[in-house]
Amino acid sequence: MLTEHARRKLVERLEHEAQQAPARYRFKLALLAALGYAVMGLALAMTLGVAVFLLLYLLIVRPAAEPNIAIPILLLGGIGVVVLRALWFRLGAPEGYALQPGEATALAEEIERIRRQVGASRLHGIIITPELNAAAAYLPNGLGLWGQRQYLILGLPLLQVLDRRELAAVIAHEFGHFHGGHGHFAGWIYRLRSSWYRLMHGMAGSGLSTGHLFGLFFRWYAPYFDAYSFVLARRHEYAADAVAAAVADAGAMAAALVRLGLAADWMERSFWPQVRESAHAQAYPPVQVYGRLASGLREHRRSQHHAPGWLLLGEAGWDDTHPTLKQRLAALHVPPQVRLDVEPRTSAAESLLGSELTERLGQRFSGEWREAVDADWRAHHQRLAGEQRRLDELESHASRSPAEAVEYAGLVQDHRPTADALPLYRQALEQLPSHALGQCRLGTLLLKRGQSDEGIQRLQRALDLDSAIAEPALRSLDDYLRTTAEASAGFEAALALRARCAALAREPQADAPAIEAGELLPHDLELGQVQALTRTLGGYEKIARAWVFRKQAAGMSALPHYLLLVDWAGSVASESAGLQRLAGQLRLPGSFSVLSATSGSGLVRHLKRQAGDPIYRRRR
Repeated sequence: MLTEHARRKLVERLEHEAQQAPARYRFKLALLAALGYAVMGLALAMTLGVAVFLLLYLLIVRPAAEPNIAIPILLLGGIGVVVLRALWFRLGAPEGYALQPGEATALAEEIERIRRQVGASRLHGIIITPELNAAAAYLPNGLGLWGQRQYLILGLPLLQVLDRRELAAVIAHEFGHFHGGHGHFAGWIYRLRSSWYRLMHGMAGSGLSTGHLFGLFFRWYAPYFDAYSFVLARRHEYAADAVAAAVADAGAMAAALVRLGLAADWMERSFWPQVRESAHAQAYPPVQVYGRLASGLREHRRSQHHAPGWLLLGEAGWDDTHPTLKQRLAALHVPPQVRLDVEPRTSAAESLLGSELTERLGQRFSGEWREAVDADWRAHHQRLAGEQRRLDELESHASRSPAEAVEYAGLVQDHRPTADALPLYRQALEQLPSHALGQCRLGTLLLKRGQSDEGIQRLQRALDLDSAIAEPALRSLDDYLRTTAEASAGFEAALALRARCAALAREPQADAPAIEAGELLPHDLELGQVQALTRTLGGYEKIARAWVFRKQAAGMSALPHYLLLVDWAGSVASESAGLQRLAGQLRLPGSFSVLSATSGSGLVRHLKRQAGDPIYRRRR
């Protein structure tokens, strides 16, 4: 298995090759994909084929009775069936609300108009989901060598934040993934990935140790195929943008990208945290949350007039096939200072989906959301109640230790919105200047109040004390850069510190505190953090389920430590390498450990008994 550094180097080399010699790159990728099919075909011939041959030999030649010959026939036949099932599969339609005939006819007609203009194949369905996203899903039939079903997936929040012109560009982009053999070739690559992982899963699930015969090949093949197909997927995003620019308009596509980037940032940093805040007062999730989201998106859209500079600071991730906004705007030949239409146009949801269906979908998604977050919400409410009790306890103390003083400042900041925690932090950190999280929270508070020089110094001090503080420091700096003019004195210093935080946040965190089973609690991640985590886990076809726990800690005495338990979808060539790569891509607000559910340790056995519902489950 490749290390994360080696994989990045390989991807960079392949991106250069795909740019300079695209035909040669695609030919090499096709050969690599064909090799995967050939190995699975050979496995099928050597197992099911040999079993059938032996069975026919017994029926036709009728040799002297030999009972032991049934053993290899049954063994090879069982393995062959596993291989055949991996190759022959039919995936179900994507999750979400499937528009029925006669429903949202204006939207269906607009989609059909764009489909014809692009020249894409016909759709098998239009799916509405609760995500701020759009996607082209092509699902294979049979062996994946012929026929596929195509679905267009549109998120309700996406329809609510874009107008009709911007939505047309997004739809054209998605049809660009289906168009001109683009989707067929990519679909072939996708089907091979699915077949291979299903094969490994079937071997492990059937208890056939013969599955390890594929291990040596898989150890070499999987990293290279992953890197080659990653480059293809990223290049397809540029090609789909070009289709959108040709069919709709480059300006409309650019405006859609900016609006979606702004809306995603607002939802993650403002809307969902505000929803989460209501857990202070109520033990159950609020109703009609998607109605509130629709109103918030409407107001947010009206307040945005251009692409701010901070939106272009994003870096291309090695687990995300989408290029950065800056790269996509450059490819569209659109200046980075995108101007947004300030006219109060109706949203695509209002003009194409209709108010009745929009409201009905909002109610449905709100109910599904409440059901999904109910357990985590109640645990979060109980944790907040415990913090409130702890705050009352500390207030009753005649004196506090230095660690308790820092903890008290943090609790006052979180639970006393009208109180000023700044002098409490200053006084506490004079006694305990080595408290990394306290320095980080004070630096964040200073940045919010415009005291950038001291705020940046405090964040630098926090990073010197503990590199695990990089993730919360990065969020604080991003918030500061969003509201600061580029010509201001603190902007360049904040930008430099942000680069340091980003580099530290990308590094795997190897050091983990010792964990006892009794110290583990439900996680306290925000909804946006959960969504980011599930997106990262979704990039691994070999991960079936995952659970997150939090190590018990005394208030603010230490950074939070999380434990991620991963259940693999079948055999993997190297669990340790897979866990190391996953750890390098995780973004959690503190330190963390990653464990495999196949480990026989006492801690893992305890976690599996107490696991409950996973935070992530791969969709089938």
